[in-house]
Amino acid sequence: MLSKTGGNVEPQMLFELWSGGSQLWWTGAKPGDKLTLALPVGKAGKYELVMAFTKAIDYGIVQMSLDGVPIGKPLDFYNDGVIPTGPVSFGTFDLTAGEHQLSAEIVGANEKAAKSYMFGLDYARLKKGM
Repeated sequence: MLSKTGGNVEPQMLFELWSGGSQLWWTGAKPGDKLTLALPVGKAGKYELVMAFTKAIDYGIVQMSLDGVPIGKPLDFYNDGVIPTGPVSFGTFDLTAGEHQLSAEIVGANEKAAKSYMFGLDYARLKKGM
């Protein structure tokens, strides 16, 4: 973790449906809070960014960003029960070697959700592009 503007970040043990049986769990945040993680790139090139998340009754709506630029639309992580999303592709990016910044910003919550605005990241992977 590089930085956060609110809440707490810790690993949370889950089930075998998550890679490594756990997730990065961000709790206690509120709309407007941002969590920034390091995304290391060993060699410059084109990479597909794939992430997997958690959905649950008390999870928020999150906008993901790469190096300060929003990627994709805000994702609603509400679900009536805890489930993994499976892989979500954010497209292909031309990345330089070195450390990049992957951020999650809480932008709200589903009207059906318990308003705890939690966020769970199973993994972020870079797949070498063509």
